[in-house]
Amino acid sequence: MITRSGLWAILIAACVVFAGCGGSGSSTPVTVTISANATTVQTFQVVQFSATVTGRSNQAVTWGVTCTATATTSACGSISATGLYTAPNTVPTVATMQSTEPAVVTVTAISQAKSSASASVQFNVNSLNQQALAVPVQLGSSGSNANSLCASNNTCSGGTLGSLVTGGGKLYMLSNNHVLGLSDGATVGQEVTQPGIIETNCATAGTINVGTVADIISLESQPIPATPVDVTTALVTTGQVDAGDNILELGAVSNGVPQPAPPVAGSGIAATVGQLLAKSGRTTGLTCAAVDMIHLTMQAVGYTKGCTTTNFTVTYNDEVEVGNMTNGQNFIGDGDSGSLAVDAATAQPVALMFAGNESSAIGSPVADVLAALKATTTGTPTFSFVGTATPHAVAGCSLAGLSSVTVTQKSATKLSADATQSVNAVTTRNAAQIMNTEGVSGYGVGMSLDSPKEPAILVFALPGASHSNIPAEIEGMRTRVIETGNPAAQGAVSQEQSAQLAAESAAVQAGEIPASAIENARQIKEKHVAEIMSDPAVIGVGVGASFDSPSEPAIGIFVLKNKTHKPIPATIDGLRTRVKETSPFRAIVNRSSSSAACSARTSSQVAVTRSAPEPATRPVASPSN
Repeated sequence: MITRSGLWAILIAACVVFAGCGGSGSSTPVTVTISANATTVQTFQVVQFSATVTGRSNQAVTWGVTCTATATTSACGSISATGLYTAPNTVPTVATMQSTEPAVVTVTAISQAKSSASASVQFNVNSLNQQALAVPVQLGSSGSNANSLCASNNTCSGGTLGSLVTGGGKLYMLSNNHVLGLSDGATVGQEVTQPGIIETNCATAGTINVGTVADIISLESQPIPATPVDVTTALVTTGQVDAGDNILELGAVSNGVPQPAPPVAGSGIAATVGQLLAKSGRTTGLTCAAVDMIHLTMQAVGYTKGCTTTNFTVTYNDEVEVGNMTNGQNFIGDGDSGSLAVDAATAQPVALMFAGNESSAIGSPVADVLAALKATTTGTPTFSFVGTATPHAVAGCSLAGLSSVTVTQKSATKLSADATQSVNAVTTRNAAQIMNTEGVSGYGVGMSLDSPKEPAILVFALPGASHSNIPAEIEGMRTRVIETGNPAAQGAVSQEQSAQLAAESAAVQAGEIPASAIENARQIKEKHVAEIMSDPAVIGVGVGASFDSPSEPAIGIFVLKNKTHKPIPATIDGLRTRVKETSPFRAIVNRSSSSAACSARTSSQVAVTRSAPEPATRPVASPSN
């Protein structure tokens, strides 16, 4: 059983000294020092901080916690009035176009006797998955190819040992090619370590051999061209890996900590739009988020072969895109590549995660992964996931910071004067048509959620009313359906009242999309994907739910931020389109130099500073660089 990390007795002191001044008449320096009963901080952990004030009899301090996380302050954890710090249930991260790395958390104690006297400590919150495990090791943990050290620049890389599969009577660990196969730079038979050598200063000392590289499905030559996958397996070394495929944090919650549990054995299931997934990975631990798009065709993802300077790209099709968690945190961070995403309600395998950016995580459907293994393995055995026969919920997804709360979509801006004039003109000309539509109670103007920089005609419909007769566009102007029973949503509604009604309904409005409608959307997407992606600013096209009409599917079009793209029509073959501005997709691996790795581990400890330094960083592991 996993418990909260042990609290080692170690004094960690910081002080800021100030001379007394003002009415007190005292010139005695005031010193604040902080101590803690832990050397590192992990998710789900509770750490007691203590403060000592010298130079004043009043020992009281005011505690505070902040962090550099991209998401809300709550992602940093919390600290009580007595200095008891409760770590968050998932690793707070900083997401940029280049990387998604653990955030720097700062705990501060301010003297209540003299507010100018304070001290602070800084640290990263680590996941349970990053630590070295006792044999037989559990999956979802840190791992790497032992040969990932590149002597030319003294860097190494690592990722996640995701899960177990069986085929031909043999047991294999499943991860990504760019993790264990070194982006086609590895050779069969090379040792696989737990934890990855990225945790041990790029050396094998402190790691154990858990397997050997077995099947490297080539990225560069794409043996399965229709549905390429980023996959490499490792033959399990007997006795070194939990043969039941227990994956960290996928099980029941005990003493506030999710315990290991296996996924459901077999071939897994296909992703569905809106489905809540859970993954357990090396860097961010347990995360839970909803499927945003499926059948995603992606612009080429760049790789660098092993320790060479040989670069190549892979264009992916049929991928699963997962959005950020409800607190804004990423579903995966650098080093989570190779983690298995499972259905949060049943623990059935869904996707093997391998890429992403600051707003999306990308995985290959498990059906494509298993098919590729079968097609590229001598003797073509059938592969399946190891696990339990009994479905179970991933209980950790109900914990604070991980729970599945509906995300309220927001438009990026307010209506400009020109946009207001344009949408008002279209609305006025078509008011009679709108009001004669079955189920419609009123109309107004506002912003589209499917294309957040565009205006939309707001169509108010009674809850549960069919949207089938409501046009997706009128004179090329997007419509946005808002279900509400509010009596104010009658006839022509003012812009101010429309905004209020939209805000009231956004948190509860949702809709299920029939599988037949998703399949129809996929066919339309495939018909037009080449044309859409001929625009250099478009990096992906998939199928998801419309935000302007949640019970309808939409073609999702990913466009590069700050890059001009061709006009995107409101509909394609009668199907709504949804625009998502984002950064380029990149393979998610964590890379470190041997010296930087030491610095990174030191910054993970409860390290004290007098002022906020630059957080410890590692060279960005972006194969496209």
